[in-house]
Amino acid sequence: MHTMTEGMVGADSRECENPRTPNPGSEGHAKSHRMKTGFVGVLGRTNAGKSTFLNAVLGEKLLISSAKPQATRNRIRCVHTTAEAQIVFVDTPGLHTAKTKLGRQLVREAYRGLRGIDLLLFVTEPWGRVIRTDKETLERLESTDVPIILLVNKIDLAKGNALEETLLAYAATDRFAELIPISSAKRLGLDDTLATIIRYLPEGDPVFPPDTKCDRPSEFLIEEIIREKAFQETFQEVPYSVAVRLKWLREVSDRLIEIKAEILVERASQKGILVGRGGRTIKRIGTLARTEIEKLLRKQVFLELIVRVSPGWTRDDEQIRQVTQA
Repeated sequence: MHTMTEGMVGADSRECENPRTPNPGSEGHAKSHRMKTGFVGVLGRTNAGKSTFLNAVLGEKLLISSAKPQATRNRIRCVHTTAEAQIVFVDTPGLHTAKTKLGRQLVREAYRGLRGIDLLLFVTEPWGRVIRTDKETLERLESTDVPIILLVNKIDLAKGNALEETLLAYAATDRFAELIPISSAKRLGLDDTLATIIRYLPEGDPVFPPDTKCDRPSEFLIEEIIREKAFQETFQEVPYSVAVRLKWLREVSDRLIEIKAEILVERASQKGILVGRGGRTIKRIGTLARTEIEKLLRKQVFLELIVRVSPGWTRDDEQIRQVTQA
């Protein structure tokens, strides 16, 4: 498979046991000067708005988001670089009560993403109390020795005294170094959040070149865009049984790229929903995905989507590994 490596994505998508191992090409920049540099984990229950927060901070959409839970399946490192600091955010799958093998693997991936971080952002919503899922997560984090900052997201949706009650309830747990109310959708509190993060980071050399935004190649981002559109256009259990794999990506010319992708589902009935009557749904998914992929690659795209039934893939260890760790 041909790899598109443009400035907006990392030049090397390999996972590193040591998260501070620089990508190729970063050494020259690292020697230029020292700055605040660190890895910041982003953790929280599913649908708390972690990906929306990171997209807002980065100033462009690199991570898929959905009103449906469990949109994020992979640990993704997103890089925010300024003259003052380089923050490497580690986005993780959303925490939830796992009832399937895939769900349990997603939760494991979320906690694996916390290895080697300097700071943890814990994202929640203005519930007015500490919700059960967050209580369980905080119990699992008792042995964590890194500072934890609470981000109370979606404050624009808070009603009555819910925000104040949420801040008081989470402060009472005595687990957080800072508590910051934000709205990623409205871009409220983001500057304060970044300034606070930088205060907690150690001095060090940049890990990535300054133009890196994500440690994943374009192929991965294309698969995620297609999966996001499948989430948007389907319902019930279908989104959670969808996986996307690129079959090929070919540069036909300087202006045109051909892409063929395979969408996996578990059952024939799900394929029928995904394809839609007369192919309308899959055509809509393709149109929406192509528009966003063209923005990503800055070229015209011919996109072909095929839907294939892979019975029980969400219960198959190898296929789960490919989907969650690719």
